[in-house]
Amino acid sequence: MSELGNKHECLGCGTKFYDLGKSELVCPKCGENQKDLAAAQDSLTGKGKGRKKPTKKKAKAKKKAPAKKKAAAKAESTEEAATTEVAKTSDKESKDDDKEN
Repeated sequence: MSELGNKHECLGCGTKFYDLGKSELVCPKCGENQKDLAAAQDSLTGKGKGRKKPTKKKAKAKKKAPAKKKAAAKAESTEEAATTEVAKTSDKESKDDDKEN
């Protein structure tokens, strides 16, 4: 620990400051008590007591979701390309039929 204490960043305004060895963390710029801000943010975000960490299965499922979307988009574009190719072929055949008549 340096002679200025530990370095902190205010949860309210983002100012970086040293605690000067004091037990009470108060931002010198905005005057906010950091323990009060931390408790308020925890209650808003659902962090803190009673909150469970996400399991590895959930994390993996979230990672796979974009891959599924990409696969669906690729399949869709493949179908569109096939439909376009069929349409071109049928147009060509109808033009050939018109030429014969």
